[in-house]
Amino acid sequence: MFAVGRALVVHELAERLRDRWVLVITMLFALLASGVALYGRTAEESAASVTAPSIVTLATLLVPLVALVLGHDAIVGERERHTLGLLLSLPGGRTEVLVGKYVGRALALGLSIGLGLGAAMLLLGPGQRIVVASLLPHTLLLGAAFLSVGMLVSTVTRRHATAASLAVVLWFLLVFFYDLGILAVLVATDGAFEGARVGALIAANPAGLYRSAMLTQLGLGGGLDGIQVSAMLPGAMAQAALWGGWIVGPLVLGAVRMNRSKVAQV
Repeated sequence: MFAVGRALVVHELAERLRDRWVLVITMLFALLASGVALYGRTAEESAASVTAPSIVTLATLLVPLVALVLGHDAIVGERERHTLGLLLSLPGGRTEVLVGKYVGRALALGLSIGLGLGAAMLLLGPGQRIVVASLLPHTLLLGAAFLSVGMLVSTVTRRHATAASLAVVLWFLLVFFYDLGILAVLVATDGAFEGARVGALIAANPAGLYRSAMLTQLGLGGGLDGIQVSAMLPGAMAQAALWGGWIVGPLVLGAVRMNRSKVAQV
């Protein structure tokens, strides 16, 4: 039972660990995190006020990119290599294939994130390591959410180039332009649109939810970067539900898309 899924997990993990683009971005994350850690060692402030917030910002930019790169070709890549029909003909349903690919790539992503944060922790003192280590669970959630989005992109597109372009567009929209949209709303409402409503808008985006939750955890507030905006994030249960929705929702939609399509159209 689930033999195909288990085999796919192992295969995907091995393949992703050899993916040169993933390796390049992972090493870039590790080098930049190490640079932040070295700066934090020389700063007079604590890790909670210097090192950790900088790593949060760095992770907000790079982890979604790594996740989307990992996920965007999961299905469409098999189609262009003409191996999708053979893969789907194996025992086990299409949902098992999708989940197996997701889990294998999620494990590779977890190793990538662990390497990046681990490189920073090696250069920090014991107290600072604890602060940086506390970022790991939410950083994994951030990666899992964007990986799920990448898998959905792979199921709804028919060409690898289209999937790659859509992944880049989603990265720009969710990581860069989403906050600009919130700022536009604040300007249009003359700053009256604050508090819980701003918090809800921020939390609706996994990148914004991650950044704000981590800054709040570090005692630095959960407002938008660079401006003084009051933002009340949802409670812990609501945040857990949002993370679950971003991780499970795109996978469910991808599974529905695969199960409703013919093999040649998946």
